[in-house]
Amino acid sequence: MSFQSKRDHFFENFWRYTTNVWTLVCIGIVLLDFFTNGSYHYLVAPASVIYGSLLSIFVGTKEFNRWFERDGSGRHPGEIFVAAWSAVFVFLIIISLWLGNSFVISSDVISIYIMVLTVFAITQSSKQLYTKKKKR
Repeated sequence: MSFQSKRDHFFENFWRYTTNVWTLVCIGIVLLDFFTNGSYHYLVAPASVIYGSLLSIFVGTKEFNRWFERDGSGRHPGEIFVAAWSAVFVFLIIISLWLGNSFVISSDVISIYIMVLTVFAITQSSKQLYTKKKKR
């Protein structure tokens, strides 16, 4: 394995690990804020900005490597992020409906969910374009 390849693999793993940790941190903050009736709302927006930035860097790096044919051996399907955030969002909706107005979903949570869906949609489009390019 060349130095360039080892370096690329290291950075891909670094961004994957960091994104995974921040996914859990962000979900934890969202749930904590929800179940304490907004007591931690001041943490949701900053955590979501950091999370969105890290997710974008990770996805951008993976897409860059794909297009320049340096696709790493590791796979990390975006469906996992979409499924996790969908489950959290649906869970919050159900709890909010069940328990009433005392549990309100923060607008920041909606922003996070839209961001995750958008990043996933962009990567799927990029993957389709790349596949078409490779077939030519």
